[in-house]
Amino acid sequence: MRKKLLLLLLPLAVCAVPFSKAQTESETPFNAPDELRACLRTQPKIQIDGRINPFYLSGDFDGDGSTDFAVQVITRQDQHHGVLFCFANGRTSLWGAGVPNAVLKDGAWPFDSWMLIRKGSKHLSVFPKIKADAIALIITDEGGGLLYWNGKSLMWQREE
Repeated sequence: MRKKLLLLLLPLAVCAVPFSKAQTESETPFNAPDELRACLRTQPKIQIDGRINPFYLSGDFDGDGSTDFAVQVITRQDQHHGVLFCFANGRTSLWGAGVPNAVLKDGAWPFDSWMLIRKGSKHLSVFPKIKADAIALIITDEGGGLLYWNGKSLMWQREE
């Protein structure tokens, strides 16, 4: 009986060791690509905001043909929400998260979902000034808008 119990518990013990090791070695509790982790290390005042799934998107946000990342973040000190763009060339741009703009009043984050909108999609055909992938930030039953890179800075296009 004792041997049978040990045989049943041994696989559980073996599975628990690698799982706990992975959690302690990780810099963040979130499963993120290495490029995104490196980008976040350059921004010590912010951290990943995992309230909305997925917490990051990948696309070609600057139109250079390389994969860029956008991650939802929150400031460590005052809990202001935003989006950090991590471009493949090493450049970063922060929208919200303590950086003032006309859309986010007093650091409030009204959005409850987001999604990638690919360059060339029918959705972007009515916005000829958007030349690369964009992000739709959505407020359920209210609308939202598109967040995109214009070559110099992040821009907002409201949608109803």
